Amino acid sequence: MTKELTNEELVEQEFIQDTKEHDHHNPTAAAMTNHIIANQGMLHIKLHQYHWYVKGADFFSLHKKFEELYKDNESYFDGLGEHLIASGAKPFSTAEQFVHYSFIPESAADKYLSAEKMVGNLVDDYRTTRDVTGKAIVLAQNEKDAVLEDLLIDYKSYLDKTIWMLQAFLGKSALEGEDDDDE
Repeated sequence: MTKELTNEELVEQEFIQDTKEHDHHNPTAAAMTNHIIANQGMLHIKLHQYHWYVKGADFFSLHKKFEELYKDNESYFDGLGEHLIASGAKPFSTAEQFVHYSFIPESAADKYLSAEKMVGNLVDDYRTTRDVTGKAIVLAQNEKDAVLEDLLIDYKSYLDKTIWMLQAFLGKSALEGEDDDDE
């Protein structure tokens, strides 16, 4: 007879599996996608914070834009998470995992930023997420996971367009400020 595991034991098994899957020397498409999901979890928090706390002459346009962005984020977040479940992986689903695996910082102090700085931070966050998405696309191609590859390509296209629009708001070209431009 097999012993039924407690919820705590199941979470411990998940943690062990996460550790195995997140071998940074040998990443998988699912593991890289989980980093994207963690970034999206942090963006959920950050976009709501900016939506609620933005001030200034651009309040009305940015309040509406931040809401649009968090709704878009939620759609991609759900789609990627559901694909991972359907393919036998376990998408990150806790704030603890988001904080641990995200490449995006967040701070309570951000609510006091200027509207322009909020937008600039989002450009950085979307660029970081875009770069991780590019790596996940290559891994999905290598693993012959065409569905994940398509989902990620669509998401990367969305990120590229969003970066361009946020940069335009700041009076900058789409690629201005990219690492290659700084050298």
